Amino acid sequence: MAKRVGVRVNVLLVDVDSKIPNLALMKLSEFYKRQDYTVEMQRLGFNGYPSKKSRVIINNTEYDKVYASCIFSVNADRFGFESMENVKVGGTGVNAVNLSPEIDSIGEDYGIYPNNKSSYGFITRGCPRKCSFCVVPEKEGGIYKYRTVDQIVKHNKVFFMDNNILAYRKHLEVLEEIKDKKLKCQFNQGLDIRLITDANAKALSELNYIGNYTFAFDHIRLAKIMGKKLEIVKKHISSDWKCRMFVLGGYDSSIRDDLWRIEWCRKNKVNPYYMRHALCWCSPDQSLYTSLAAWCNQPAYFKKMPFPEFVQKRHPIGNTRAESDIKKYLEFSKPDKYLEVLECTL
Repeated sequence: MAKRVGVRVNVLLVDVDSKIPNLALMKLSEFYKRQDYTVEMQRLGFNGYPSKKSRVIINNTEYDKVYASCIFSVNADRFGFESMENVKVGGTGVNAVNLSPEIDSIGEDYGIYPNNKSSYGFITRGCPRKCSFCVVPEKEGGIYKYRTVDQIVKHNKVFFMDNNILAYRKHLEVLEEIKDKKLKCQFNQGLDIRLITDANAKALSELNYIGNYTFAFDHIRLAKIMGKKLEIVKKHISSDWKCRMFVLGGYDSSIRDDLWRIEWCRKNKVNPYYMRHALCWCSPDQSLYTSLAAWCNQPAYFKKMPFPEFVQKRHPIGNTRAESDIKKYLEFSKPDKYLEVLECTL
């Protein structure tokens, strides 16, 4: 892209809802700064939950180019611009458009996140799974090598954002390289427990790992294979509560299904991270979904007390919401014979 000779071009980057440094925006910043453009950053700080907050209108009239990144679809209509001239909005929350190869191949400018002290990046892109709730297969296709470890690491800590590193046929070589480099690391998007073997579980256990090893228990249909694979994981990562499970709630599952997966985690001393789908917010059981998330996503409470005790401590005695949540929990968590005949599907 040619720069207008003798003209100082101003670029505005808008991070709508990223909780970690946004790789696309950092690449755009690096790309334009190399051309001596002035780049400014604005973070809106939205979260990934439905909100009744007023729509934010961004004053972009002083900028020649504007790029906004929106990760969560619930935020797609929560922001706008005074002028739509030269504005481009992307991100999984609004579309599946990728950066141009020219920009995508460039390094990241961490300077737009001055308080950040960790590296982020993808060794691989794509995923062979076709989960209905996930945009990755549509946006990125099947799994393929994307970057080297050295291209990603810029700090003492690194968070690898691969969607399914264990599906990459050379993943054992990658894990061995990370081990040899003694990197303090984490695969923060989770690992596919269905692909766990003795070999890769051992390799994962030998990493200088940050926090919990995270997997996913997306649907109760996976109950049988989850048990078998967790046994393999715990042969090599034996510490109680060292593993965490993403538990998707309110999407293609009943509360009874969700509770079974949550209690399965508790029984196996695995931390659940209850991820509420947007459908939970329009459900008649919204309050219960919220209380379950508060319980599951605070490990200190989840480990030491059952749900009814947690809710009673969270709300004053006699609170009608607490009484309703506990009543529904006790009803939904009753044993159900269909669990005995579940067929495991991959």
